[in-house]
Order: sequence, then C-alpha cells, then structure tokens
Amino acid sequence: MSAIPKITITGTKGKTTTSFVVADILQKLQHNVLRVDTTGHYINGKQRSTLDDSKETWGLVPTVSPGRYLWEFLVNPTLAERGVAVLEAALGSSASAGLGYREHTVGVFLNVFEDHLGSSARIQTKQDIATAKQFVFERIAKDGWAVFNADDPLVVDRLKVIPDGLDIHLLPCGFTFEHFDVDAHLAQGGLALTVDGPRIVLRTAEKDTVLADMSLIPWAFKGDYPPSTWNLLMSAGALYAYQNGSWNNELQVALESVRLEKYGGRMTLLRAASGTMILADYAHEKVSLHEVGKLARTFTGPGGRVIGIVRLAHDRTDTLIRETGEVIGQSFDECVIYEKIDGYWRSPKSVRSKQFPQIVGRTSQILAEGAHTTNKHVTRILREDEAVEFAAQMARPEDVVVMIVNDDIKRSLSFVQDSFKAEFI
Repeated sequence: MSAIPKITITGTKGKTTTSFVVADILQKLQHNVLRVDTTGHYINGKQRSTLDDSKETWGLVPTVSPGRYLWEFLVNPTLAERGVAVLEAALGSSASAGLGYREHTVGVFLNVFEDHLGSSARIQTKQDIATAKQFVFERIAKDGWAVFNADDPLVVDRLKVIPDGLDIHLLPCGFTFEHFDVDAHLAQGGLALTVDGPRIVLRTAEKDTVLADMSLIPWAFKGDYPPSTWNLLMSAGALYAYQNGSWNNELQVALESVRLEKYGGRMTLLRAASGTMILADYAHEKVSLHEVGKLARTFTGPGGRVIGIVRLAHDRTDTLIRETGEVIGQSFDECVIYEKIDGYWRSPKSVRSKQFPQIVGRTSQILAEGAHTTNKHVTRILREDEAVEFAAQMARPEDVVVMIVNDDIKRSLSFVQDSFKAEFI
C-alpha cells in the first residue's frame, strides 16, 4: 500500500469545522476519507470511536497523535483506494506523543489565539503556541502545500521553519494580507485565496477567479460572520492544495452545498415554541464567544436581548478565565453561566492537577466574577439542564439565546429541546 495522503489542520479555533468541511467534500468526490477530530475518528462520515474511547485506551484526546488512526487503511485495504486522511492536530501533537506519522501532503495553519495559555511551562505566550504548532509546516512532504492564515502575524512568522529544498507550495489565505507581502508572492507566480463580498476567489497576478459563493451556504450568513468565512476560506485552500493546484465545477458545487451536522456543535439553529431563536455553538475562547454574540444580535426582534448560556473548561489559568468572563459580559445582555464540573453531570477526577484543580463550581465562579465586572445581569447555575431551564423561562419571543454546548453535544441540545420546546431549523 502506498502512503496515504494526509491533510493536517492545526490552529486555535476552527480546526474541527474545517476538518469536517474538507472531509465531507472529499467524500462527496468519491474519496475514502479518514477524519480525526475532537469528537473521535470517522470513516466516510461514520463514527468509529469517540473522545472517551481515545481517553480510555491511550490516555489522549483524538487530536493528539492523530496518525494512530491510520491503521484503518491497513486493516481495510479497499479504503486505501482513493484514500485520504483529514487530521485535526491539537497542541499536544507537538509534545512527546507527536503526530503519529512522518509527513503530510498539505499542512493547514488556521490562527493563533490566547486559548490554553499557561497550560504548561512551555506555553506561556501566544508566540509559544505558534512555536508549538509549527510542526504543521515542518512535516510537509516534498512538493506539498502550506495553506496558512496570511492575516495572522504569528502564523506568517512560522513559515521560516518550512524545510528548504522540498519545493513546498505556499498558499496564503487572507482578507487584508497585512502581515504577508502578497503582491511580491503573486508577482513571482504565486497564488492566494481571498474574499470578494460573499465570494471566495483565487487570486493571481493577472486575475481573480471565483471558487465559491458563500451566499449559498446558510451557516456562512452571506459572508458576514467572520468565523464561518475563515473556516470556508481555509477549507477551500486545503482542497485546492490537495488537488495540487486545481479547481473545477464539481468542487465548487460541493463546497456551496456543504452543511454542518446538527450535532456537530457548530452554528446549530433551533426555534422555540414561543418563537425564540436558539443558536447553539461550541465556542470556547474570547474571540469566538464575542463573534457568536455579535451574530446573535443580528437575529433579535425589536427590543430583543441576546441571552448567553455559557461554560468554560477548567484547564485555563484563572486570569484567562476571568478575562473571558469580562468578554462574555460585554457580548451578552443576560449571562447564565453553568459549570462543566458540576458534581452531578460531571464530577472531579480522582487524580487532580495542581495547576488546574478540578473543584466543583470553581471555574464558573471565576467566570461569573469576570462577567460581573462588565455586566450586572449575570446568573450562575451549576447544572447545565437547570441553567437552560432558567434561560427558557427568561426568554421572550424577540430574544435570541446563545447556547454554548457542553462536551456531550446531544445531551446539551436535548436540554434545549425540552426546556424551550424547540425544533431544529
């Protein structure tokens, strides 16, 4: 069996969505696709293992050393025919566990944000995160492609680690290209991806070519929601690179028809029996929480409020949790903060980290304290189901509720359906 081509995606936010989009489109194009993301691993869209399976078997989340799932191609030789792996690689893949393979065909670097600062002695600044994730450039195979966010200075800075002499193709993706000399790149025969209104375009020195129209993709909100626009732009870049610099109508149709899974935890819309809209998402850091709040505000009726039902993981520094709370307070009119380690749905682990102690209610307390500094309408309720019920009783038809789902996304959405008497839109 020849080596399976791999598309490896890293960054702070958007990895799971980008991985899903790329894998879904390649499957539509008759490829046999292994996808590894935060929730587990999938073969042609069917889940073969979960996050809990990975933790119980290896003591790792799926996105640390994602190459360990390549065994699927060995035990199922027919999968290797037109086989491709789309691998989400988390920060931990830079540590001793590694990626679990030698090199990938396409390396995609999405962005660098503040999430997980202080998670270890080596991750104290955003620069440390960028350095830790530079494996996505270091491991590109000969004649492979580097697809990268050309508006992020930390991502652009890491281009210097790409090995010389391997004829790696650079595909910058951006809105402004503020931190990358795109004109010089194009003048030398290079390519770039950008947006023109709701359209994703391929730019050369001579012309722009439309690759897809985001107004046909509901969760892109006509290109007005930056997180979705970035995910689609980078997905198009990954697909263009995988096709070794080619695009056709079949790819355009597939990208324009891509739809997110309703239990994927990304941009899921529901409507309550009362008329209230609920937007469910997995946002977990300051930028994405702020953006989802902004998006929700565009859906409110006259005099409507944005109500946030929000949680945060415990493995952040107290400072980062508190700062995130401040952003939550600014982003929502009413904040209902619940706890992941609530002593009911989830109890603390018996083996505790000194750096990030698992104590019932601790994270939500710090988060609520931060939110109170920017918003006086903050309610803290430990249990997720009770927090959802509280928000449902508060919500009016003209309001929009942002539900930041827990790790068990189906359970979170079942709480929303039950308390709001809601249906998927």
